[in-house]
Amino acid sequence: MRRSFFRRARTAKPAQSLTHLEIFTQLQLGIHPPLSAQRQFIQQHFEEEMHRRGITEAKLLAMEGRLCTRLLRQLLFERYLSVPFRLFTFDLEFSGPPVFGPDGPTEDIIEFGFYSPANDATFSFLVKPTSGRRVSTEVSALTGITPAMLEEQGLTFPAAWEQVMGVLMMPEPQELPGAEKRLLVLSHGGKLADVSLIKWTLEAHGMELPPSLLFGDTFHLIRDAHRRRPVTPDKHPPSWGLEDLVQWLKIPPTLPAHRAGNDAKMTWDALYHTLERYGDEDLTPREQLVSRFFDEEAKAAMSQGDQPHYLEPDGTLATEGANAEASMSLSLDLNFDEIFTSSGKRRGTAAAPPAAEAPEGTDDADIAGEGAEARRRAQEVEQHPHVHEFVI
Repeated sequence: MRRSFFRRARTAKPAQSLTHLEIFTQLQLGIHPPLSAQRQFIQQHFEEEMHRRGITEAKLLAMEGRLCTRLLRQLLFERYLSVPFRLFTFDLEFSGPPVFGPDGPTEDIIEFGFYSPANDATFSFLVKPTSGRRVSTEVSALTGITPAMLEEQGLTFPAAWEQVMGVLMMPEPQELPGAEKRLLVLSHGGKLADVSLIKWTLEAHGMELPPSLLFGDTFHLIRDAHRRRPVTPDKHPPSWGLEDLVQWLKIPPTLPAHRAGNDAKMTWDALYHTLERYGDEDLTPREQLVSRFFDEEAKAAMSQGDQPHYLEPDGTLATEGANAEASMSLSLDLNFDEIFTSSGKRRGTAAAPPAAEAPEGTDDADIAGEGAEARRRAQEVEQHPHVHEFVI
């Protein structure tokens, strides 16, 4: 009966399984993988981006750790930020201060205003009051919108909403495919009154809100960014209203306030300058909105087709498939010099069965030599414990 020995497959001992998303999350938390692992990950997954930036392998290897980490973070953010969407800010003007009661709102929408940062264009549409309410004198004094203007220039709500959707469906320069499926419209403090009144009026006219439309509020975005910034003598603006914010941020006024289109432009100015100054220094204000409104979609897009990478003890990365392939190759890696001697006898046994008698003509020196050889072979087996014995 012949026996052979197979070397035990050495399984990888990964510190952790690393994907694009997990490395991205670690970097966001301030956890930096080893520099060698970062370089290898960049080389394996961002070849096209590196070529576009003009960064060769030699430049990457010569890059210091801080710059390499920043480069990896930027490359991962490009993947994360690949969710296409269109961005607008908006504002509404009402016939008076709206109050919602059992029978609906007490006031009507009299003006839509939208601003497209990508196109740097402002759009506004006057709307005839749905219920026939007259504009209050206070509103006319504040906005300059009079009942005569609404009668002459105002559109019915369905016609005005059609104009609004025409603006929202306007392509942005160099937008990604599918951007029309995500329309992000932001207002300042309009989460309750503005959005609620739009939804109620649409329902009153038998119209539906498009599922691609996503409302957001810049009030919380701006306030949270200011609270994270370093403490200064003028720590916060006098209020979180648009006029106070624009003045506190020292944004030169370009348009008069209290018209929907102008206020929509001021909303973007306040948000842009706040995020530009106190937000993430590696991201544009627009890019910083992805994690707030499209985080799940961005993470799902990043994880698609991503193969886990294992961080080896020496700091290098290996894929799960590579580990399995290496383990299989090791399990079939036979070294017959370790299995059989040149005479064809099996090696690796702890001790050969002792002969009853030494053959005639064998002196003590030969016996001693064979015993030493047996002890040496037994010692080799003890030094290689990862050995499986199979019966063939």
